[in-house]
Amino acid sequence: MDKNKVTEKLVHAITEVQKMSGRSSEGINFATKPIGGIEGFDSMNGVEAAVILSESLGYDLPAETLFVSKKGKRALSIAEISADISRIIKEEKDKK
Repeated sequence: MDKNKVTEKLVHAITEVQKMSGRSSEGINFATKPIGGIEGFDSMNGVEAAVILSESLGYDLPAETLFVSKKGKRALSIAEISADISRIIKEEKDKK
C-alpha cells in the first residue's frame, strides 16, 4: 500500500480518536508525535487509534506499540509510524 495512503488513514484514525474525546486534532503533520505532541493523546488513545487503523487498512497492527519505539522509550512521529505500518503491510503481503 502507498505510504501516503497509510499516512492519510493514520491521521484519520488519530483525528477520530481526538474527536471522540472532544479534543482538537489540528496541526498534525509528518513531524507530529501523537503521544506527547497532540493534546491529551496518550497510550490508551494510541490503542484506540491502532484498532481504528487496523480495521481501515485490513491488517492486524500491534496496538500496544504502534506509537512508540520498539523499546517503548520514545514517541514516534507520524512519518515513523507510517513507515512502520508500511513495513508491516509489506511483510504480511510477502507471507502470502
